[in-house]
Amino acid sequence: MATKNLKGTQTEKNIVGSYLNETQSYARYTYYAQQADKEQYFPVGVIFRETADNELRHAKVFLKMLGGGKVIGTVSVDALPPTTTAENLEISIEEEAIGGVKDYHAYAAVAEKEGFPEIASHFLAIAEAEQHHLDRFKLLLEQVRNGTVWKRDKPIRWRCLVCGYIHEGTTPPEECPACDHPYQHYMALDIE
Repeated sequence: MATKNLKGTQTEKNIVGSYLNETQSYARYTYYAQQADKEQYFPVGVIFRETADNELRHAKVFLKMLGGGKVIGTVSVDALPPTTTAENLEISIEEEAIGGVKDYHAYAAVAEKEGFPEIASHFLAIAEAEQHHLDRFKLLLEQVRNGTVWKRDKPIRWRCLVCGYIHEGTTPPEECPACDHPYQHYMALDIE
């Protein structure tokens, strides 16, 4: 990716930290998905898993940038076990805002200044993905707090996460007419 040597640059340190943070986020969001499932917030679990997969792909991008060899890296670790889904969403919002969007914009500026424009553009593109994660987590937290995960003011489409049945309404059916699973297994299709 970079024609210039990364070794010893601040950009290299930023990439190492980003790789470690993204792998940590992958694990954290996977745990949070399990907690959401325990609380029967199955659609939130789906979003956590999808986000975890995205973070794993970001980690892969950063790992490729390093180009092999060994590097030393340190990152702070949120040593908090998964708690409630609402608390996990709060932690995730902070992580995406600071460790994703804010930091990646700063890292892009450093990479540009150090002569790594392609790396800078990757940081900015990944920051856009992190902003999307942040926005969804904020929306989900609001819905969990307000009890509107399965309620809307206007009819929307809902998809059963078990069988794929699509229902239109302000709420999903109490029980899926196709597979008999309860409404908690429905995901609103207005969450992008």
